[in-house]
Amino acid sequence: MLLDLVSVLAQTTECVLIFANSPLSQVHREELLAVGGSARIEIIQSRENVGLGSAYNEILRRAGQYGGDAVLLVDQDSTLRPQVVRHLADLMVELAAAGQQVAAVGVQPVGPRQATPAFKDVRIFLRPGRDGAARFRAVDFVISSGSLVSIAAYQAVGPFRDDFFIDAVDIEWCFRAWHRGFSCWVARDARMEHRLGRGSIAVPLLRLTLPVQPPTRLYTYVRNQVRMLAMRHVPLRWKAKMLPYIGLQAIVYALKGRRRSYALTAIARGVWDGLRTMSAPAQQPALPRFVDEISPPEPPGSTAEQ
Repeated sequence: MLLDLVSVLAQTTECVLIFANSPLSQVHREELLAVGGSARIEIIQSRENVGLGSAYNEILRRAGQYGGDAVLLVDQDSTLRPQVVRHLADLMVELAAAGQQVAAVGVQPVGPRQATPAFKDVRIFLRPGRDGAARFRAVDFVISSGSLVSIAAYQAVGPFRDDFFIDAVDIEWCFRAWHRGFSCWVARDARMEHRLGRGSIAVPLLRLTLPVQPPTRLYTYVRNQVRMLAMRHVPLRWKAKMLPYIGLQAIVYALKGRRRSYALTAIARGVWDGLRTMSAPAQQPALPRFVDEISPPEPPGSTAEQ
């Protein structure tokens, strides 16, 4: 999946930055550098798992130094088509021309249709009071994978929260962007297959489907959502929605989840640590601690589009 993804990005962007949050073998490095043909590919190797927030911050920092206008963030478990990349770039230009201060334009994420077990589609939360069109809609947030992020907006809004590590990194940043006068959009026609969790749990009586997450992911999700309860830029309607949803998750995992005791312990710890660290400020981005490996082509010029 990763090789296919890098191949698509190499065809549609001026530079591909791969952040390896775990050790890569020399064989895998050579495969990744070779799959793009003549495109510039740069591998950023982290010595430890620093999480998504740190990875995104490093990618956007470097892209800004290269003179790029926007960065398309994609996780390794997403499936992307070349026309989707071009569609996102065109929509960002169109919205900017219409007077919007665009922070990010995201795909319409869907679960893979040929996968077993079944995956839950990612829900899109429309932005109240904002107009849209059949092709695009204003949303509270876009998921990070498949999001085209404006570098100018990123510099104005600030970095992703390193201390969130993985879950809700995109949600918090998009709410912060809205609070600072920027906007986030979903391109309805730009569909991208994305694996949310490790399958899904159906709750027929409530007509609800929850993603199956390991205890570590349940912990970070709950902890970060609880932390956001104290943030002024997070809307009250979102906070009111999250409290009962966390409780519902606990009930569903208690009744239907696998490894129930681990899941419930993770949720309880997440609530406790979220409450305990509510007033903690965002961590400052760490100093670079990464090792690079770069493909032969020269760096892009100062007018890079993506």
